[in-house]
Amino acid sequence: GLIDEIATSGLRGRGGGWFPTARKMQAVVESAAGRRQRSAGSRPVVIANAMEGEPASGKDAVLLAHVPHLILDGIQAAAATVGATDAYLAVHRGTPSIDDLDRAIAERRSHPVRVELITPPVRYVASEESALSHWAGGDTATPVHGDRPFERGMNGRPTLVQNAETLAHLGLIARNGGAWFAEVGDAEAPGTTLVTVGGRVRQPGVIEVATGTPVSELLARCGDLDSPVDGFLTGRLVGPIVDRA
Repeated sequence: GLIDEIATSGLRGRGGGWFPTARKMQAVVESAAGRRQRSAGSRPVVIANAMEGEPASGKDAVLLAHVPHLILDGIQAAAATVGATDAYLAVHRGTPSIDDLDRAIAERRSHPVRVELITPPVRYVASEESALSHWAGGDTATPVHGDRPFERGMNGRPTLVQNAETLAHLGLIARNGGAWFAEVGDAEAPGTTLVTVGGRVRQPGVIEVATGTPVSELLARCGDLDSPVDGFLTGRLVGPIVDRA
C-alpha cells in the first residue's frame, strides 16, 4: 500500500538522480521475490545514504541535525514495505551529529526493524550506491559494475539505497498520503525539495521550496545577491552553469 501512495505522490530520489522512488522500491520487492524461489537469505536490506559526498550540498546534514527521527521514520517505513530485516543509516566518519544519531536510534529500540548507524570512509565515491552497499557488506567502498544494488547489493541481497531526504519525504507520505505530497510542486516531479544556496548571497543556507521554483525566488529567499554574478552553478560541482541572463 505504501508503494502505491509513493507512486501517487510522484516522489523522486533527492540524491541527485531523481529516479522514481516507487519504481525503485518495487524493483527491490520483485528481486527479493525472485530470489526466494531459488535460495534462502534473500531478504532485502535498506540503506539510508546520508553521506552527502557533494561538497556544495548541506541539506542532508541539516536533516540529520534537526529532524533525525523523520529520516528514521522513512527508513523503517521503507524497510517494512519491502520486507527488509536489516536497515542502516550511513554517514561519513567524523560527522558531527553521530552522537545525536546514536541517541535517536536508541530511542527506537522497540521498532520491529532496528536501524544501525554505519560510518563509511570520507571519500566522494564511497557515497555512490553500489560502493556504499559493497562497503556495508565488508568490502571496499568503491563502485561495483554489473548487477545494481536492487538485484545484488549488500552481501548479495536485494538492497534499497535511498538518499536521506528522500526517506524523510517518504516518512511524511506514510503519515499524510501521496495526494497530500503532490499538492505542490512541478507536475512531473511533485513535492518540495531542500536546496543548498551558497556563494554571493546575503544569507546562504538550506531552504525548502516547491519543485519548479525559479532561481530568482531562491535568491530572494536568501536575501538576494550581495554582488553581481555572471551565472549560477546548478545541481552539483559538475553540474551545468546557467548564465545570469
